[in-house]
Amino acid sequence: MIKQAYFQGKNKKRRYFEGWYFKCISADRKHAIAIIPGMAIDPQGNRQAFIQVINAVTGKTWYHHFPYPEFNARTDRFDVEIENNSFNAQGLSLNVDTAEGSIKGRLTFHNSHPFPKGLKHPGIMGPFGLVPFMECYHAIIHLYHEIKGEIDLDGELMDFNGGVGYIEKDYGRSFPKTYLWLQASHFEAGDASFVFSRANIPFLGMEFPGFFAYFTDFNGITRRFATYNFSRLEKWEVDTAKGTCAGELEGPNGALAFKAQMASGGRLRAPVDGLMDREIVESITAKVWLRLTNNQGDVIFESISSEAGMEICLEEGVAVKQESE
Repeated sequence: MIKQAYFQGKNKKRRYFEGWYFKCISADRKHAIAIIPGMAIDPQGNRQAFIQVINAVTGKTWYHHFPYPEFNARTDRFDVEIENNSFNAQGLSLNVDTAEGSIKGRLTFHNSHPFPKGLKHPGIMGPFGLVPFMECYHAIIHLYHEIKGEIDLDGELMDFNGGVGYIEKDYGRSFPKTYLWLQASHFEAGDASFVFSRANIPFLGMEFPGFFAYFTDFNGITRRFATYNFSRLEKWEVDTAKGTCAGELEGPNGALAFKAQMASGGRLRAPVDGLMDREIVESITAKVWLRLTNNQGDVIFESISSEAGMEICLEEGVAVKQESE
């Protein structure tokens, strides 16, 4: 387990957030939810804990607020508790009943594929994950796992037995002002995981574009494309009005082309200087097509996922087309 999964905010006093993202898709693909436990400290030092939920089918979202003393997270392992709710790499247990709504049940995770760790496998941010004073840090915990259990969401019983999931987290001061994020684990061609993010990253009074992408089919094919390993993002296009993006990644071990289409989503709260008052729209039923080729141009994976997570955060209606970066 990568240490970034552990709680990082023990000594933070203000302008800080930390949240873990659990994506859950049922075997019949009738149910798709994301559950986000976390904490935040505003510029005045006021603290809160929360559990956010999004139902991809209806687009409805819930923001359950908890007093900060109800939040407890370990710094030596991935283990988070908020009141009567618990979250870790083995599963999650929910018992929420607030004025906002209710969510109850237990899910356990099996056949997990954690993100690789070790000196040869730095976190998804690579060396940038070690740089102090970054606005936001990102970590992938599970690329893929299988699920057992059921969830009762506002009286609707959701069967997740045989389903699959994904876990990641973010922590720092604020989400990037402009960014795009994609994540897919359901592909028609078979089990695989793909994650891509591109953002304008502020650092020491400057700003630079950065991106990363990671693909694995769990059968020996693994590719990483990122700013820090001298990969290139070619033919980059994104349109917030249409909810689309496309690009071609070229790296040391091949190339990956992708296209994505936003589906209906729900509004989630996101941090700005530790204040959870920014709204972002997230879909977890977006459609993603990708094609992976080796250095000889041979196609080694090509497929479509219709249960992808997707967020586009640019100025409303902006269309960006860039040949390369």
